[in-house]
Amino acid sequence: MSNRPNHDPVFSLEEGLARLDDDRETFQMMIDLFMEHAPKDLADAQAALNAGNAAGVVRSSHKLKGAILQFCAPAALQACKDLEESAKAGNLAHGAQLYASLEYEFHRLLTALREVRDGGIAA
Repeated sequence: MSNRPNHDPVFSLEEGLARLDDDRETFQMMIDLFMEHAPKDLADAQAALNAGNAAGVVRSSHKLKGAILQFCAPAALQACKDLEESAKAGNLAHGAQLYASLEYEFHRLLTALREVRDGGIAA
């Protein structure tokens, strides 16, 4: 894992909208739901990791992965997959590093989604 900041696009608004037949209202609703529920899933993954509970990490990261998937956010999705796969293998040795990567990408996504939500989606 690199420590350099990721400057790639956080998510694809166009692809996310295309998946919804350009339904901007639904996309805004998905952003609101993500912002309301996804932070809990991230916190649950961290709590499970801190407790050494691999099954809990798998469960929380899988749930979060599904939420991230809808936004076409490749870096956040990959970070989530990496944590989930490591936990599935019962390997939590690098869990803190994988979680840190996920947390970083999650917050990048959250910030980008907040900007879209607050700025509205241009027609």
